[in-house]
Amino acid sequence: MDLDEDTYRCHKPLPFELVQHIGIFFEEKLYTQALALLFDIVTTTTGPPTPVFVPPPQHLALSATILVHPATTTRAKSPAEEGAPAAALRLLRLANNLVGPLNARLGVAFSFTHFQSSRQGRRRRGAPEDDTFADPEDAKQLNLELAQSAALWSRAEDFWHVVGWAFNCSVLHRERWDCWRVWLEFMCEVLEDDWRERTRLAEVAAMQNNNDAPNGTAKRRLRNKTDNQDQHAAVLRDSLICRYITDPSAGFGRNRRILRAVFADGSSSAVNEFRQVFHNELRLLPNKGGDQPGKIKKREVEVNVDQGVYGDYLTEKEDDDDKLSTTEKSTTSTRKTKRPRRATRSNGDTTVERTPPQPSPPPPSTTNTPATNDASLLGGLTSLSLRQRLLELLSQVSQRLPGEFLPLEDLYHLFVENIRHQPLPIYQALVSPSTLSYLSPAAHTTLCEFLLYRLRESAAPDSSEDYLSQTKLEHCFLPFAASTAAVADNAKMSIALEALVMLLAQSDLLTVTDSFRSAVECGIEARAEKVQTEGAQAATVGGARGRGRGKSRVAEDVEWSWLIESGERLMFLLEVLS
Repeated sequence: MDLDEDTYRCHKPLPFELVQHIGIFFEEKLYTQALALLFDIVTTTTGPPTPVFVPPPQHLALSATILVHPATTTRAKSPAEEGAPAAALRLLRLANNLVGPLNARLGVAFSFTHFQSSRQGRRRRGAPEDDTFADPEDAKQLNLELAQSAALWSRAEDFWHVVGWAFNCSVLHRERWDCWRVWLEFMCEVLEDDWRERTRLAEVAAMQNNNDAPNGTAKRRLRNKTDNQDQHAAVLRDSLICRYITDPSAGFGRNRRILRAVFADGSSSAVNEFRQVFHNELRLLPNKGGDQPGKIKKREVEVNVDQGVYGDYLTEKEDDDDKLSTTEKSTTSTRKTKRPRRATRSNGDTTVERTPPQPSPPPPSTTNTPATNDASLLGGLTSLSLRQRLLELLSQVSQRLPGEFLPLEDLYHLFVENIRHQPLPIYQALVSPSTLSYLSPAAHTTLCEFLLYRLRESAAPDSSEDYLSQTKLEHCFLPFAASTAAVADNAKMSIALEALVMLLAQSDLLTVTDSFRSAVECGIEARAEKVQTEGAQAATVGGARGRGRGKSRVAEDVEWSWLIESGERLMFLLEVLS
C-alpha cells in the first residue's frame, strides 16, 4: 500500500438535533431503533468526495457495551433486546472500516473510567492529567445506566481485565464466551487498524521531513533523523494498544499481568485475578413462567363450546391428573420393589443380607468447571487465534516503543515462560505457522528461537548471528535433543524445529544440502535415543515415578506419537524442498 494513500473516507460529526434524537431512543431503551437509525445515517451518504457522518463517542461506547452486556445477550427478555448486539456490531464495524479508528475517535469511546476518579469524585492522587475528553461534548453521558455505572468501560478495571475474564469464559462459560468472542475479535480489529494507520502516518511525516531537507550537513541530517524518530514514537505512543499497556492504574507487575491475561486458562488463580466484569454476569434468564414445551397457556386458544374447543380449561386439569396418576404408579412400583432387610440365624451365626450400595450421583457443576472435557485446551482454536493476535500486537509495541513497554528480548522471555509448559496440542497450535498464522514471520521466528534456546541441551553451541539463517539452524539447533529426557520436551523441540524450517522455506532462505539433511536426521535420532536410553534408566531407578513423573502409560504413548510424527514431518519437508 502506498504511504500517501488514505484508505478511509472524509468524515463530519452528526448534527446536534440527530444526536439528541438518537440519545432519546437510547434512553428509552429502544436500542435496535437507535442503532438502525445510526447505521442508515452513516450509509446513506453519496460517493467518496462527500464526507460521511460519524456517530459521537458516547454512542459508539454504548454500542460496544450492548455487544456483551448480559441484559442484551444471555438475559435478553424481548426480540428487540436480542437483536441489539447484532445491530451494534454492524454499526461498530461500519464506523471502523469506513472512517478508521482515528477519525471515529474510538480512542475516546473505548476509554476505561473505572479508576478515573475517587469515591468523592476527585481525581486520584498521582494520576496524570487526562485529556481524553478535551471536547466538552465528548464528556456528556447518556442518561442511561447502561452508559454509566453499568457500562463495560466503567465496570472493567482496564482492557486486560476484560481480556483475562473473556479467556476464562472461553474455558469455563461457553454462553458468555460466545458474546465475549465477538467483542474481542472486534477489539483486535480496532487495535490492529489503529496501530497500522498510526505507523503509516508516522512514516509519511518522516518522509516529508526528509524531502524538505534533502541536502545539508551531516549534523543537520542526524538531527533530522532524531526528530523523525521522536515524532514517530509520539504518534505511536497515542495508539490505543499503547494506552492500554501504559495505563497508570496497572500498578506493579504490569507486564506479567498482561501476559497472565492473554494466557488466562480458567484456573482458580486466573478466575480470582480476572473476575466477572458485569454484576451477576453468569446468571442466566430463568424460563419465563416455568412454561414447558407443548403446554398450552391460558387464552392461547379461543374457547368454542359448541365445537368442543375448551381452550386450556380441561387441558391443565388433564395434565395434572396425568401427572398425579403417573406419580402414584411410580410410587406404587417403587414400594413393591423395596424389600426389608432380613436376618437369618443358623447354628448361632448371624448373617445380614444387605442390598448392594448404589453409586452416588455426580456432584453439581460449579462455576469453575470447564465447559469442555479438557480445560487445558484454552478455549479451542478461536480462543488461541485471539491470544496470538494479542501477542503480535505486544511484539510490535515492544519493537517500536521498548521504553514504553519493555525490551523485545524480555517480552519473548515472558512469551516462552507462558508457552513452554503448555500441553502439546496448545503448544503446537501456537508455534506451528501452518496451524495459526497471526504472528508475523519475524515474530514467529524469534519465538521459536527463544523456545529452542530454553529447550535444547547444554552441549549445543551458540551463534553470534542475530537473525536466523540456514547455517545457524543447521549448527545450533537441528542435530540436538532437549535438555531433559522427557518425551514432551523433545517433541516440543521437534515441533519448534519444524516451524523454523517452514518459515525459512517460505522466505526462500533454505536450500536442502547434504549437511542440512544430515543435521535433520541426526537430530531425529538423538531425540529418540535420549528419550529411550535416559528415560528408561530413570524409569528403572525411580520405578513408575521415574517415567514422566508418574505419568500414565497412555499419556506417555500419546507424547511418543507427537515426537515420532514430528520427525516424520521433518523428513517429509526435506523431500518436498529438495
